[in-house]
Amino acid sequence: MLALICSVDLEAQPVEAAIQHARPRAVGRRRAVEGSLSGAPVLLVVGGMGKTNAAQALTALLEAEAVGGVVGFGVGGAYHTSGLRTGEIALATREIYGDEGVAAPQAWLSTRDIGIPLLQPPDGPVFNELDLDPDLVARAAERLAQAGLAPIAGPFVTVSTCSGTLARGGELEARFGAVCESMEGAAYAHVSALYQIPFLEVRGISNLVEDRDLSRWKLREAAAIAAQAVQGLAELRF
Repeated sequence: MLALICSVDLEAQPVEAAIQHARPRAVGRRRAVEGSLSGAPVLLVVGGMGKTNAAQALTALLEAEAVGGVVGFGVGGAYHTSGLRTGEIALATREIYGDEGVAAPQAWLSTRDIGIPLLQPPDGPVFNELDLDPDLVARAAERLAQAGLAPIAGPFVTVSTCSGTLARGGELEARFGAVCESMEGAAYAHVSALYQIPFLEVRGISNLVEDRDLSRWKLREAAAIAAQAVQGLAELRF
């Protein structure tokens, strides 16, 4: 089974509409739907906004089900030099915790700087950044390109406070070399790594990270394009 996870109903609805033989479920006290997508068995969970909700929902799912892969999806804000525009698809190559660390007088310090890893797999400690499987990401990019979605791949930043100014977005973009930000991705990647489950994330771009102006956002369009990407990824063999 392929696990699909997002944060809110707006993101879930276009994917849910495409699931065949849909059956309502509850997973970890979260709303879920089981069925078939692009010929693959899937379980869609609406996990809630933010890192805590994301981690709890995905942990409950992986404890309850035999899962071959996880796809995190939803909408996100793109950084200005990423090349992404509203209504396009971003594909994660790396998931980064953008907040974990110390705001010290001289500079921001990462968890590596303070010597406290967030994860201790057998191949060495993981600090703020979790690299995704490059072969799986490459196959995902190829599949999405075949579907006409032309993703831009790069690092994703996960934040607790979304960047509502151009200055803050530029700071994070420069610090991490990232293409977009969300509030859940690193938590999805973290839990997937703990359970040694292959993980991908796609985001439909709803807005550029700039001085906050909701009149320019395209949330439903971004959710719809993310759903198309999820349908394409369901055809992969994780």
